[in-house]
Amino acid sequence: MLTYVLRRALTAVVVLLAISATAFALFYAAPSDPAVIACGPKCDASQVAAVRASMGLDQPVLAQYADYVRGLFAGRTIADVDGTPIACDAPCLGYSYALHEPVRAAITSRFPVTLSLAAGALAVILVVGVGAGFVSALRRGRLSDRVLSAFTLVGASVQIYFLGYALQYLLVYQTGWFALPGYTPPGEDPGAWLAGLLLPWLVLGFVNAAVFARLSRAQMLEVMHEGYVRTARAKGLSPLRAHLKYTARGAAAPLVQLLGLEVGALLGGAFITETVFGLSGVGKLAVDAVVQNDLPTVVGTVLLAAFFVVVFVAVADLVVAWLDPRVRLA
Repeated sequence: MLTYVLRRALTAVVVLLAISATAFALFYAAPSDPAVIACGPKCDASQVAAVRASMGLDQPVLAQYADYVRGLFAGRTIADVDGTPIACDAPCLGYSYALHEPVRAAITSRFPVTLSLAAGALAVILVVGVGAGFVSALRRGRLSDRVLSAFTLVGASVQIYFLGYALQYLLVYQTGWFALPGYTPPGEDPGAWLAGLLLPWLVLGFVNAAVFARLSRAQMLEVMHEGYVRTARAKGLSPLRAHLKYTARGAAAPLVQLLGLEVGALLGGAFITETVFGLSGVGKLAVDAVVQNDLPTVVGTVLLAAFFVVVFVAVADLVVAWLDPRVRLA
């Protein structure tokens, strides 16, 4: 098991380094000049050249990348447009000249919103998605199975931006059943925190729960026909207990892997959901950065999302290896 853990950790580090190099290349793939954006439209050529030198953009690409990676682990000093040094502590993700603050500070101030949104949506996904798949498999072919299958079909087909705007119009502005979506720190007012995020939780959770419901149903039905499950049933174990004791564990591996990917993606920022409901999270920050050509922030949010996806996928693989020892030998 230790060998598998070390191998998986090394793979995660290599993937993160590859993603960091790809994200850093956005500076040069983008059609706009970061120095021109940072300096502003009124700068002349000499001023742009001075800003380019202060930002280190006149250095070789490999030297810039090495400095960027070093800043992720040890921090670095970044020059402002006027040459003023700015201390950027590790992990340094660069400096946003559009927001006039380090990218890490911009992400940190908005991350509680994304974390709250991800936590509530995951709760809905697990309860509704996995629960619906479990019940549907247990009652295969019955009315409840058909109803839940229709539910998953609708959830897999509808788009977040359509469902979000539609439900916000009906449940907030027309009926007043839900509070206007927004974020209040839970330490200030837990009730306002819950009320402001309830609708985004339900929308984001419902759309993603459909995938989990379909997958969990398919896996449960497949495992139900395994020999050890049939043996347990033949010895007098009830269908529910056989499901809980044997079938659920046998069907858990694909769900855990999908859950790891989902957690990483949500913590990286629910871009559409945050934009639809006007939540100032990491996803909304990334969207605004793209609109404003704020390349350091774009790169920083891409790295953050990649970090969470890689880490939680690796954690999911370790959990799967614990559930199924055959994975460790693969």
